Order: sequence, then structure tokens, then C-alpha cells
Amino acid sequence: MYGYEWTEENGIFRLTINAKIQKEIRPVFHEELDFFGMDQYWDYPKDTTAPLLWAEGVRRYVLNGVCVAEAQGGGFYTKPTIKRLTEERLKLVPIDTDRLYEVNRQIMLSLEQKAVQFIQTQYEHYLPLGFSFVCAFSGGKDSLVLLDLMTKALAPKDYYVVFSNTGMELSDTLKTFVDAQKHWPGVRFKEAKCHMDMEESWNEFGPPASKLRWCCSVRKSVPTLMLLSELTGKDTKAVVFDGVRAEESLRRSKYTEVGEGVKNIQQVNCHAILKWSSAEIFVYALKKNVLLNNAYRHGIYRVGCKVCPMSAKWQDSLISFNYPDEVKSQLRMLEDMTLFAKGKIDKKYIEDGGWQARAGGKILKQGENRVSEEITATSIVFRIKNARQNWNSVLPIWGIPVDDDGKRITVKTKHGNFEMNYREENGQQIVSISPFFQLDRFDISTLRSIANKTAYCVGCKACTPQCPTGAYQIIDGKIVIRANRCVHCYNCCTYTDKGCMVAKSLFVRGENMENPDKYRNFGFRQSFYSHFVDTGVDCFDLPDQDKVLGKDQYKALKQWVAESGILKIETKGSKKVVLPELTVLGNKLINIGVYNPFGWAVMWANLAYNSIVVNAFCLNIGVGETFNKDDIVGILKYDNATACDHAANSLLSTFRDSPIGSSLMQGIQLDKDYYRAGWEYPHAVALLYALYLYAEHTGRKSFTFSELVNAHSNPDAKGISPADIYGIDVKKFREDVQGLVISFPKHIRVSFVANLDNIILEDYSSDDIIDLAEE
Repeated sequence: MYGYEWTEENGIFRLTINAKIQKEIRPVFHEELDFFGMDQYWDYPKDTTAPLLWAEGVRRYVLNGVCVAEAQGGGFYTKPTIKRLTEERLKLVPIDTDRLYEVNRQIMLSLEQKAVQFIQTQYEHYLPLGFSFVCAFSGGKDSLVLLDLMTKALAPKDYYVVFSNTGMELSDTLKTFVDAQKHWPGVRFKEAKCHMDMEESWNEFGPPASKLRWCCSVRKSVPTLMLLSELTGKDTKAVVFDGVRAEESLRRSKYTEVGEGVKNIQQVNCHAILKWSSAEIFVYALKKNVLLNNAYRHGIYRVGCKVCPMSAKWQDSLISFNYPDEVKSQLRMLEDMTLFAKGKIDKKYIEDGGWQARAGGKILKQGENRVSEEITATSIVFRIKNARQNWNSVLPIWGIPVDDDGKRITVKTKHGNFEMNYREENGQQIVSISPFFQLDRFDISTLRSIANKTAYCVGCKACTPQCPTGAYQIIDGKIVIRANRCVHCYNCCTYTDKGCMVAKSLFVRGENMENPDKYRNFGFRQSFYSHFVDTGVDCFDLPDQDKVLGKDQYKALKQWVAESGILKIETKGSKKVVLPELTVLGNKLINIGVYNPFGWAVMWANLAYNSIVVNAFCLNIGVGETFNKDDIVGILKYDNATACDHAANSLLSTFRDSPIGSSLMQGIQLDKDYYRAGWEYPHAVALLYALYLYAEHTGRKSFTFSELVNAHSNPDAKGISPADIYGIDVKKFREDVQGLVISFPKHIRVSFVANLDNIILEDYSSDDIIDLAEE
């Protein structure tokens, strides 16, 4: 990927590996300047198709290396303004695109040759393996350049060009598809379209969001994959050449040029222009006359869907003002969403991208939780309301009914036989599977996915291409599993969270809560806690010369250690006041020290009860889930968006900067995302301590295991299961509890026999339990 440096010729830059400039660049045409009324200030021709100057970083207008103007602001309802950086009345002349290419001829020829050779090499490698070949086409600059290279590398009969028409494309993009067929008359063009119209899918899923990009699968990838299956044969794998470039995002910068099974098990993705920069793309496209999409002439720098959760305000504004009739229906649906969530149409919320951060169905009229789950001593029970499918139709994903006596059904799975009871009652489907403790975590996860598919599936077909045998089908909107072909690989359940894209999009997390922002944007850092342990309660009253933290950092630390159970909290009226006095627990934890994960586990257990954001996290982010800041904000049901944002920042900082994230494995950082692996080998005393905390908060030393693990499903529950606090699989947690009886027979008794699953704790306090760690 080359940078560029400006020459003394008008609008001409030279590609070079040593360039200081590495920004994205795009050509600027007279249509864009007309839109902003720049003909009042500058002179330029309007009878030319050539660019007149360039824009760096999208908004900075550059004439021969000098920034002469900059666009500011903009959004769906607001037109950007142009700030001129020179009062001179500029005279713009068309850029000689032939000369631009000539200056960079050697580099461009080398890039072209490498791309063509790459395409040919992949073709020669995969053809003997029985693969078919496809060129992905979006109507954007990258796919246009790629297609031109494909025509040089392969014969027209060797591949198809597939246009993924999402139903949300600009009219100029649709026109580009027509024009491309005229420009390359010998190529086999095909069009893939979703079977659901745009409004239907938005109504079923809710608007897409940055972390809920169902649209990419449902409206783009899946129709394309299904078309490929028709074109090449159901069992034929396909090599898809696409126009993905590393410059476009951090995630794409980590791609390799060939990815097998990345998007689908039947597909190999080849990125022939992965290392091309936008400068190289435009040098080629302008010279070869393949920049066919007129959207670029309006200043739109990335061609895609009209209303996209990943787009910037600049893009939103130019599309909205240049294609007002084309975005009207989607903007209306966003406005209806704010009307439901806020009681008024909030255009600022829409323009600022609030809708893009949606992490669930909380702000949607159609958002609801349709599946409830209960674990008893012997079974797992699902209650499904407002179901879109029938449980028995989806069940063959997991196992096959082999015996039905009218009351109970025996289901044969690859992990053995299980008993199932199914009934319909008051509009609900109620299913129980037993024996529960013969189910492993894969069985449980699959059953939850089946419950979600039963409840939410609208027949979007996103699951269909995940099936390697063609067993999973959608017929007239209903799931049909061809049991004789299903190999129980569970791909259709594991490809997305909750096993169903609609379930993921509509699931509602959290209830109304207090202000979660207690920590001034700071996490519970190990370095902060070390300072507290070294100085004790005097930490907060040190003379200025001895302070090592800032004012807000001390306030955050005080709140964290108080909610961890270390400092006393006194209630005065409706307010809680932190006292500069150690609790009994606080004295014990300070002696344990800063680096022992056990101490952090005890503090985390108390935070699960006392910290609003930690409590929401423990009850809503499951084991094995990947999450990010938007997901944390999404589970905080509090009206102030800034407060939720700050609380999420504080929690993520805690994961990064303390053993809670890495040692307790509650939030392992993965680039921009985090992963809740759960505490793999929990400290026995920490588990026992959390059980005693549960007893103290519920006021009972005797309770059932079922009650304990289902506490998160009970809105009136006062206690939290250690399994939820530490992120432990239910089956493993049961084994851990049984192990506690062997290790600490004086402190806990259990009875896991038949239908009895009682847990009995003895007359000790949670503070007493801490001493067991020293024995």
C-alpha cells in the first residue's frame, strides 16, 4: 500500500512508499461543489466529467497539496457547511487523469499484474478441487476495479459476477449494475435479492445497529450464498473474489488475502486488492473509466446501503439531501422508534447516531423476551410465548424423537437419550428436558438456541447456509429440519449469539435502575487499590504533597472500595454515605494483599450486589459471550446516556486494569471487544463466601439449588447465584457445590437426591468464611 506526495502539476500526486501522507483520498467533482454552492466563491467548469480537486480524510478539500476548504457538521437532517480556508477566488481546472496514471504507471502496472496473477493463482489452485468462482459486486469503486481486473485474469465463462442487491441500495448503485453489464458485455452477471422486502425485515428485526448488523447477513450474504448454491450446485464450494481493502478498517487490516470458511463453511474469500489504497483505486478507476457510480460525484465516499449503522454523519447528510425520497421510509421507522422509546420524535438522537448503538430490544416496540427458563432438580424447563415456530419442528437439530407414549417423549441425541415433555398452555409452549445433569454445556446451549428459534424465527434464512448437508431449510417461513440429513453439528445454533438473529436483536436486558455513574469514568484499578492498602483509610485525607491520584480518582476509589465491602456505608435518608472506617471484611482483605485473586473474587462478589453496573453485568452478560462498551450501555436501563457511558467505561477499565478481568476471566480484552470466559477454576472459599452472601441477602440459610441458579430469572430475587457472579456453567457449579461439602462439612450440607436439591448453610457469617482461606 503506497502513500502519495503532491507534484507541481495540477491535481497530480505521485505514489511512493516513502510518503508522509497515508490518508484516504477521493476525487471531488463539480456536482459536490454545486451542492455546497461553491460556485459563489470559486470558478470551475460544469461541463466536465473529470475531478477538479481532491479531498483528504473525506472532508478536507485539497488543491495541489494545500487545504483550501473543510466541510463541517452534517447529518440526516442537517446539511454540512463549508469553511473556506482562503479568501482567494480559486480557478479550478479539470485534473488530467491520463497524466495522473502516467506519473504512476510503473507502480500501477505492478499492482495490476500482482492482482491479476493472484486471481489466476487462486483459480488454478481451487479449480481442481471442484470449486466454482464468483466476483462479488456492490457497485462501489472497489468492486468496479476488482471486476475490471477479473476480466483481465479469467475468461468470462470461468466465473459469475453476483450483485448483492440488499433492497437498500441507492438508485445510482442500481443504475451502476445496469451500466456495468453494458461496459463488460461478455460477463455473466447475476443478481441476489433477499426474499423479504426492506420494511418487512426492519419491522421484524428492528433497525440494524453497529453490533446488531443482521442486515449484512439477511439482506446481503445469505441471498448471495443461496444464489451461489443454485448456480454452482448445492454441494459445490465457491471461491468468492471481493473488493475488501485493509485501509477501510482496523478489522480488515488484519485480514489475510485468502480466508477459507471465514464467512461460510462452503466459501473461500479471496481479497485481490486487499493492500490497495484509495489513492491507487482512484488512479486506476479514473484511467480505465470504470468509476461508473454517480454517487461518488456527490461526495459519497463509500457506496453501500442508504441508511447504515456504520456510516458517518457526512455520508448520512449527503445521502439524505441528494436522495431524499429514497431514505424517507427508513428515517420514518427510526423516528417511530424514538417516538416509542422517548414519547417524541427525537431527530437529534437519530442524527447523533443513538440508534446505531442499540444493543437489544429495549427501545423497540417489538422488543420482548419470549423465552423463560427454569432449572429444577431434574430438568430444564422452557416456557415460550408468542412463538413463531413449533418446538417439535426445530427439535431435530438436537435429537430425534424415538418413542412417544402420549405423555413423555424419548429423544435420541448424540450424547444419549433424554426424556422430553411438551405441552401447550395459555398460548405458551412449555418444554421440559430431563435428566438435566446428564446434559453437557453444548446440549444446554443448543436447547436454548432451539427455544430462541422457536420463539423468534421469522424465516430470514440466515441459518440455512450454515448447514453443511442441506438439512436446515425454511419453507413458507417455517423451519423444516430434514432429520435424515442432519448431522447435529449445531452450526445453525452457534453462528450468532442466542442462535437466532431476531432473538439477539429483540432481547430486552435490564430494568429501571438508579444512576450507575458512581466512579467518575475510572475503573477499580489494581494500582489504585494498592495505594489504598498501603495508606489505609487515611488515603482520602492525605496532604497534597503525598497524593498520588487526582481528585476524581480518589472519589472513584472510595466508591469502589466501599461497594467492595471494605469501607462502611451509612444510609442517611435517601442517600448512602461512605464512612472512613474499615469493615470487618475490609480488615481481613487488606491483610490478604493486592495480588491474591481470592481477595479480588471476594470484592467482585460484593460488587455484584452493591455496584449497579457490576450487578447488571453479572445478570445479563452470559458465560462465553463477547461484549463491548455498547453492550454494557445497553443493559443499563437508565435515562441519562452519558451516565451509562461513564459507568460502562469504568467497568471496562476494571477489567483491563485489575485481576477481575484476566485472573477471574470476567472481561478478557480482545482488541475492541471483551470476552467473558468465566472463572475456570474458582477458589472454593470464594464460592462458599458467595453462598453465604446469598443467604444473608435472602435472609435464609436453607434454599434449593434450583432457586439459586434461577435467581437471575426472578425479578424479585434479593440474592445472586455465585454462578452468575463468577460466570460458571450451571452443571460445573453443581459439581463445585458438591465439592464444597467435602472440603467444608462444618459449613455446608447438601442433598442432591431424587427431587431434593437442598443446600443448608450453618450458623456462620460471610465474614467468618474468609478465615477458611488461611487454613
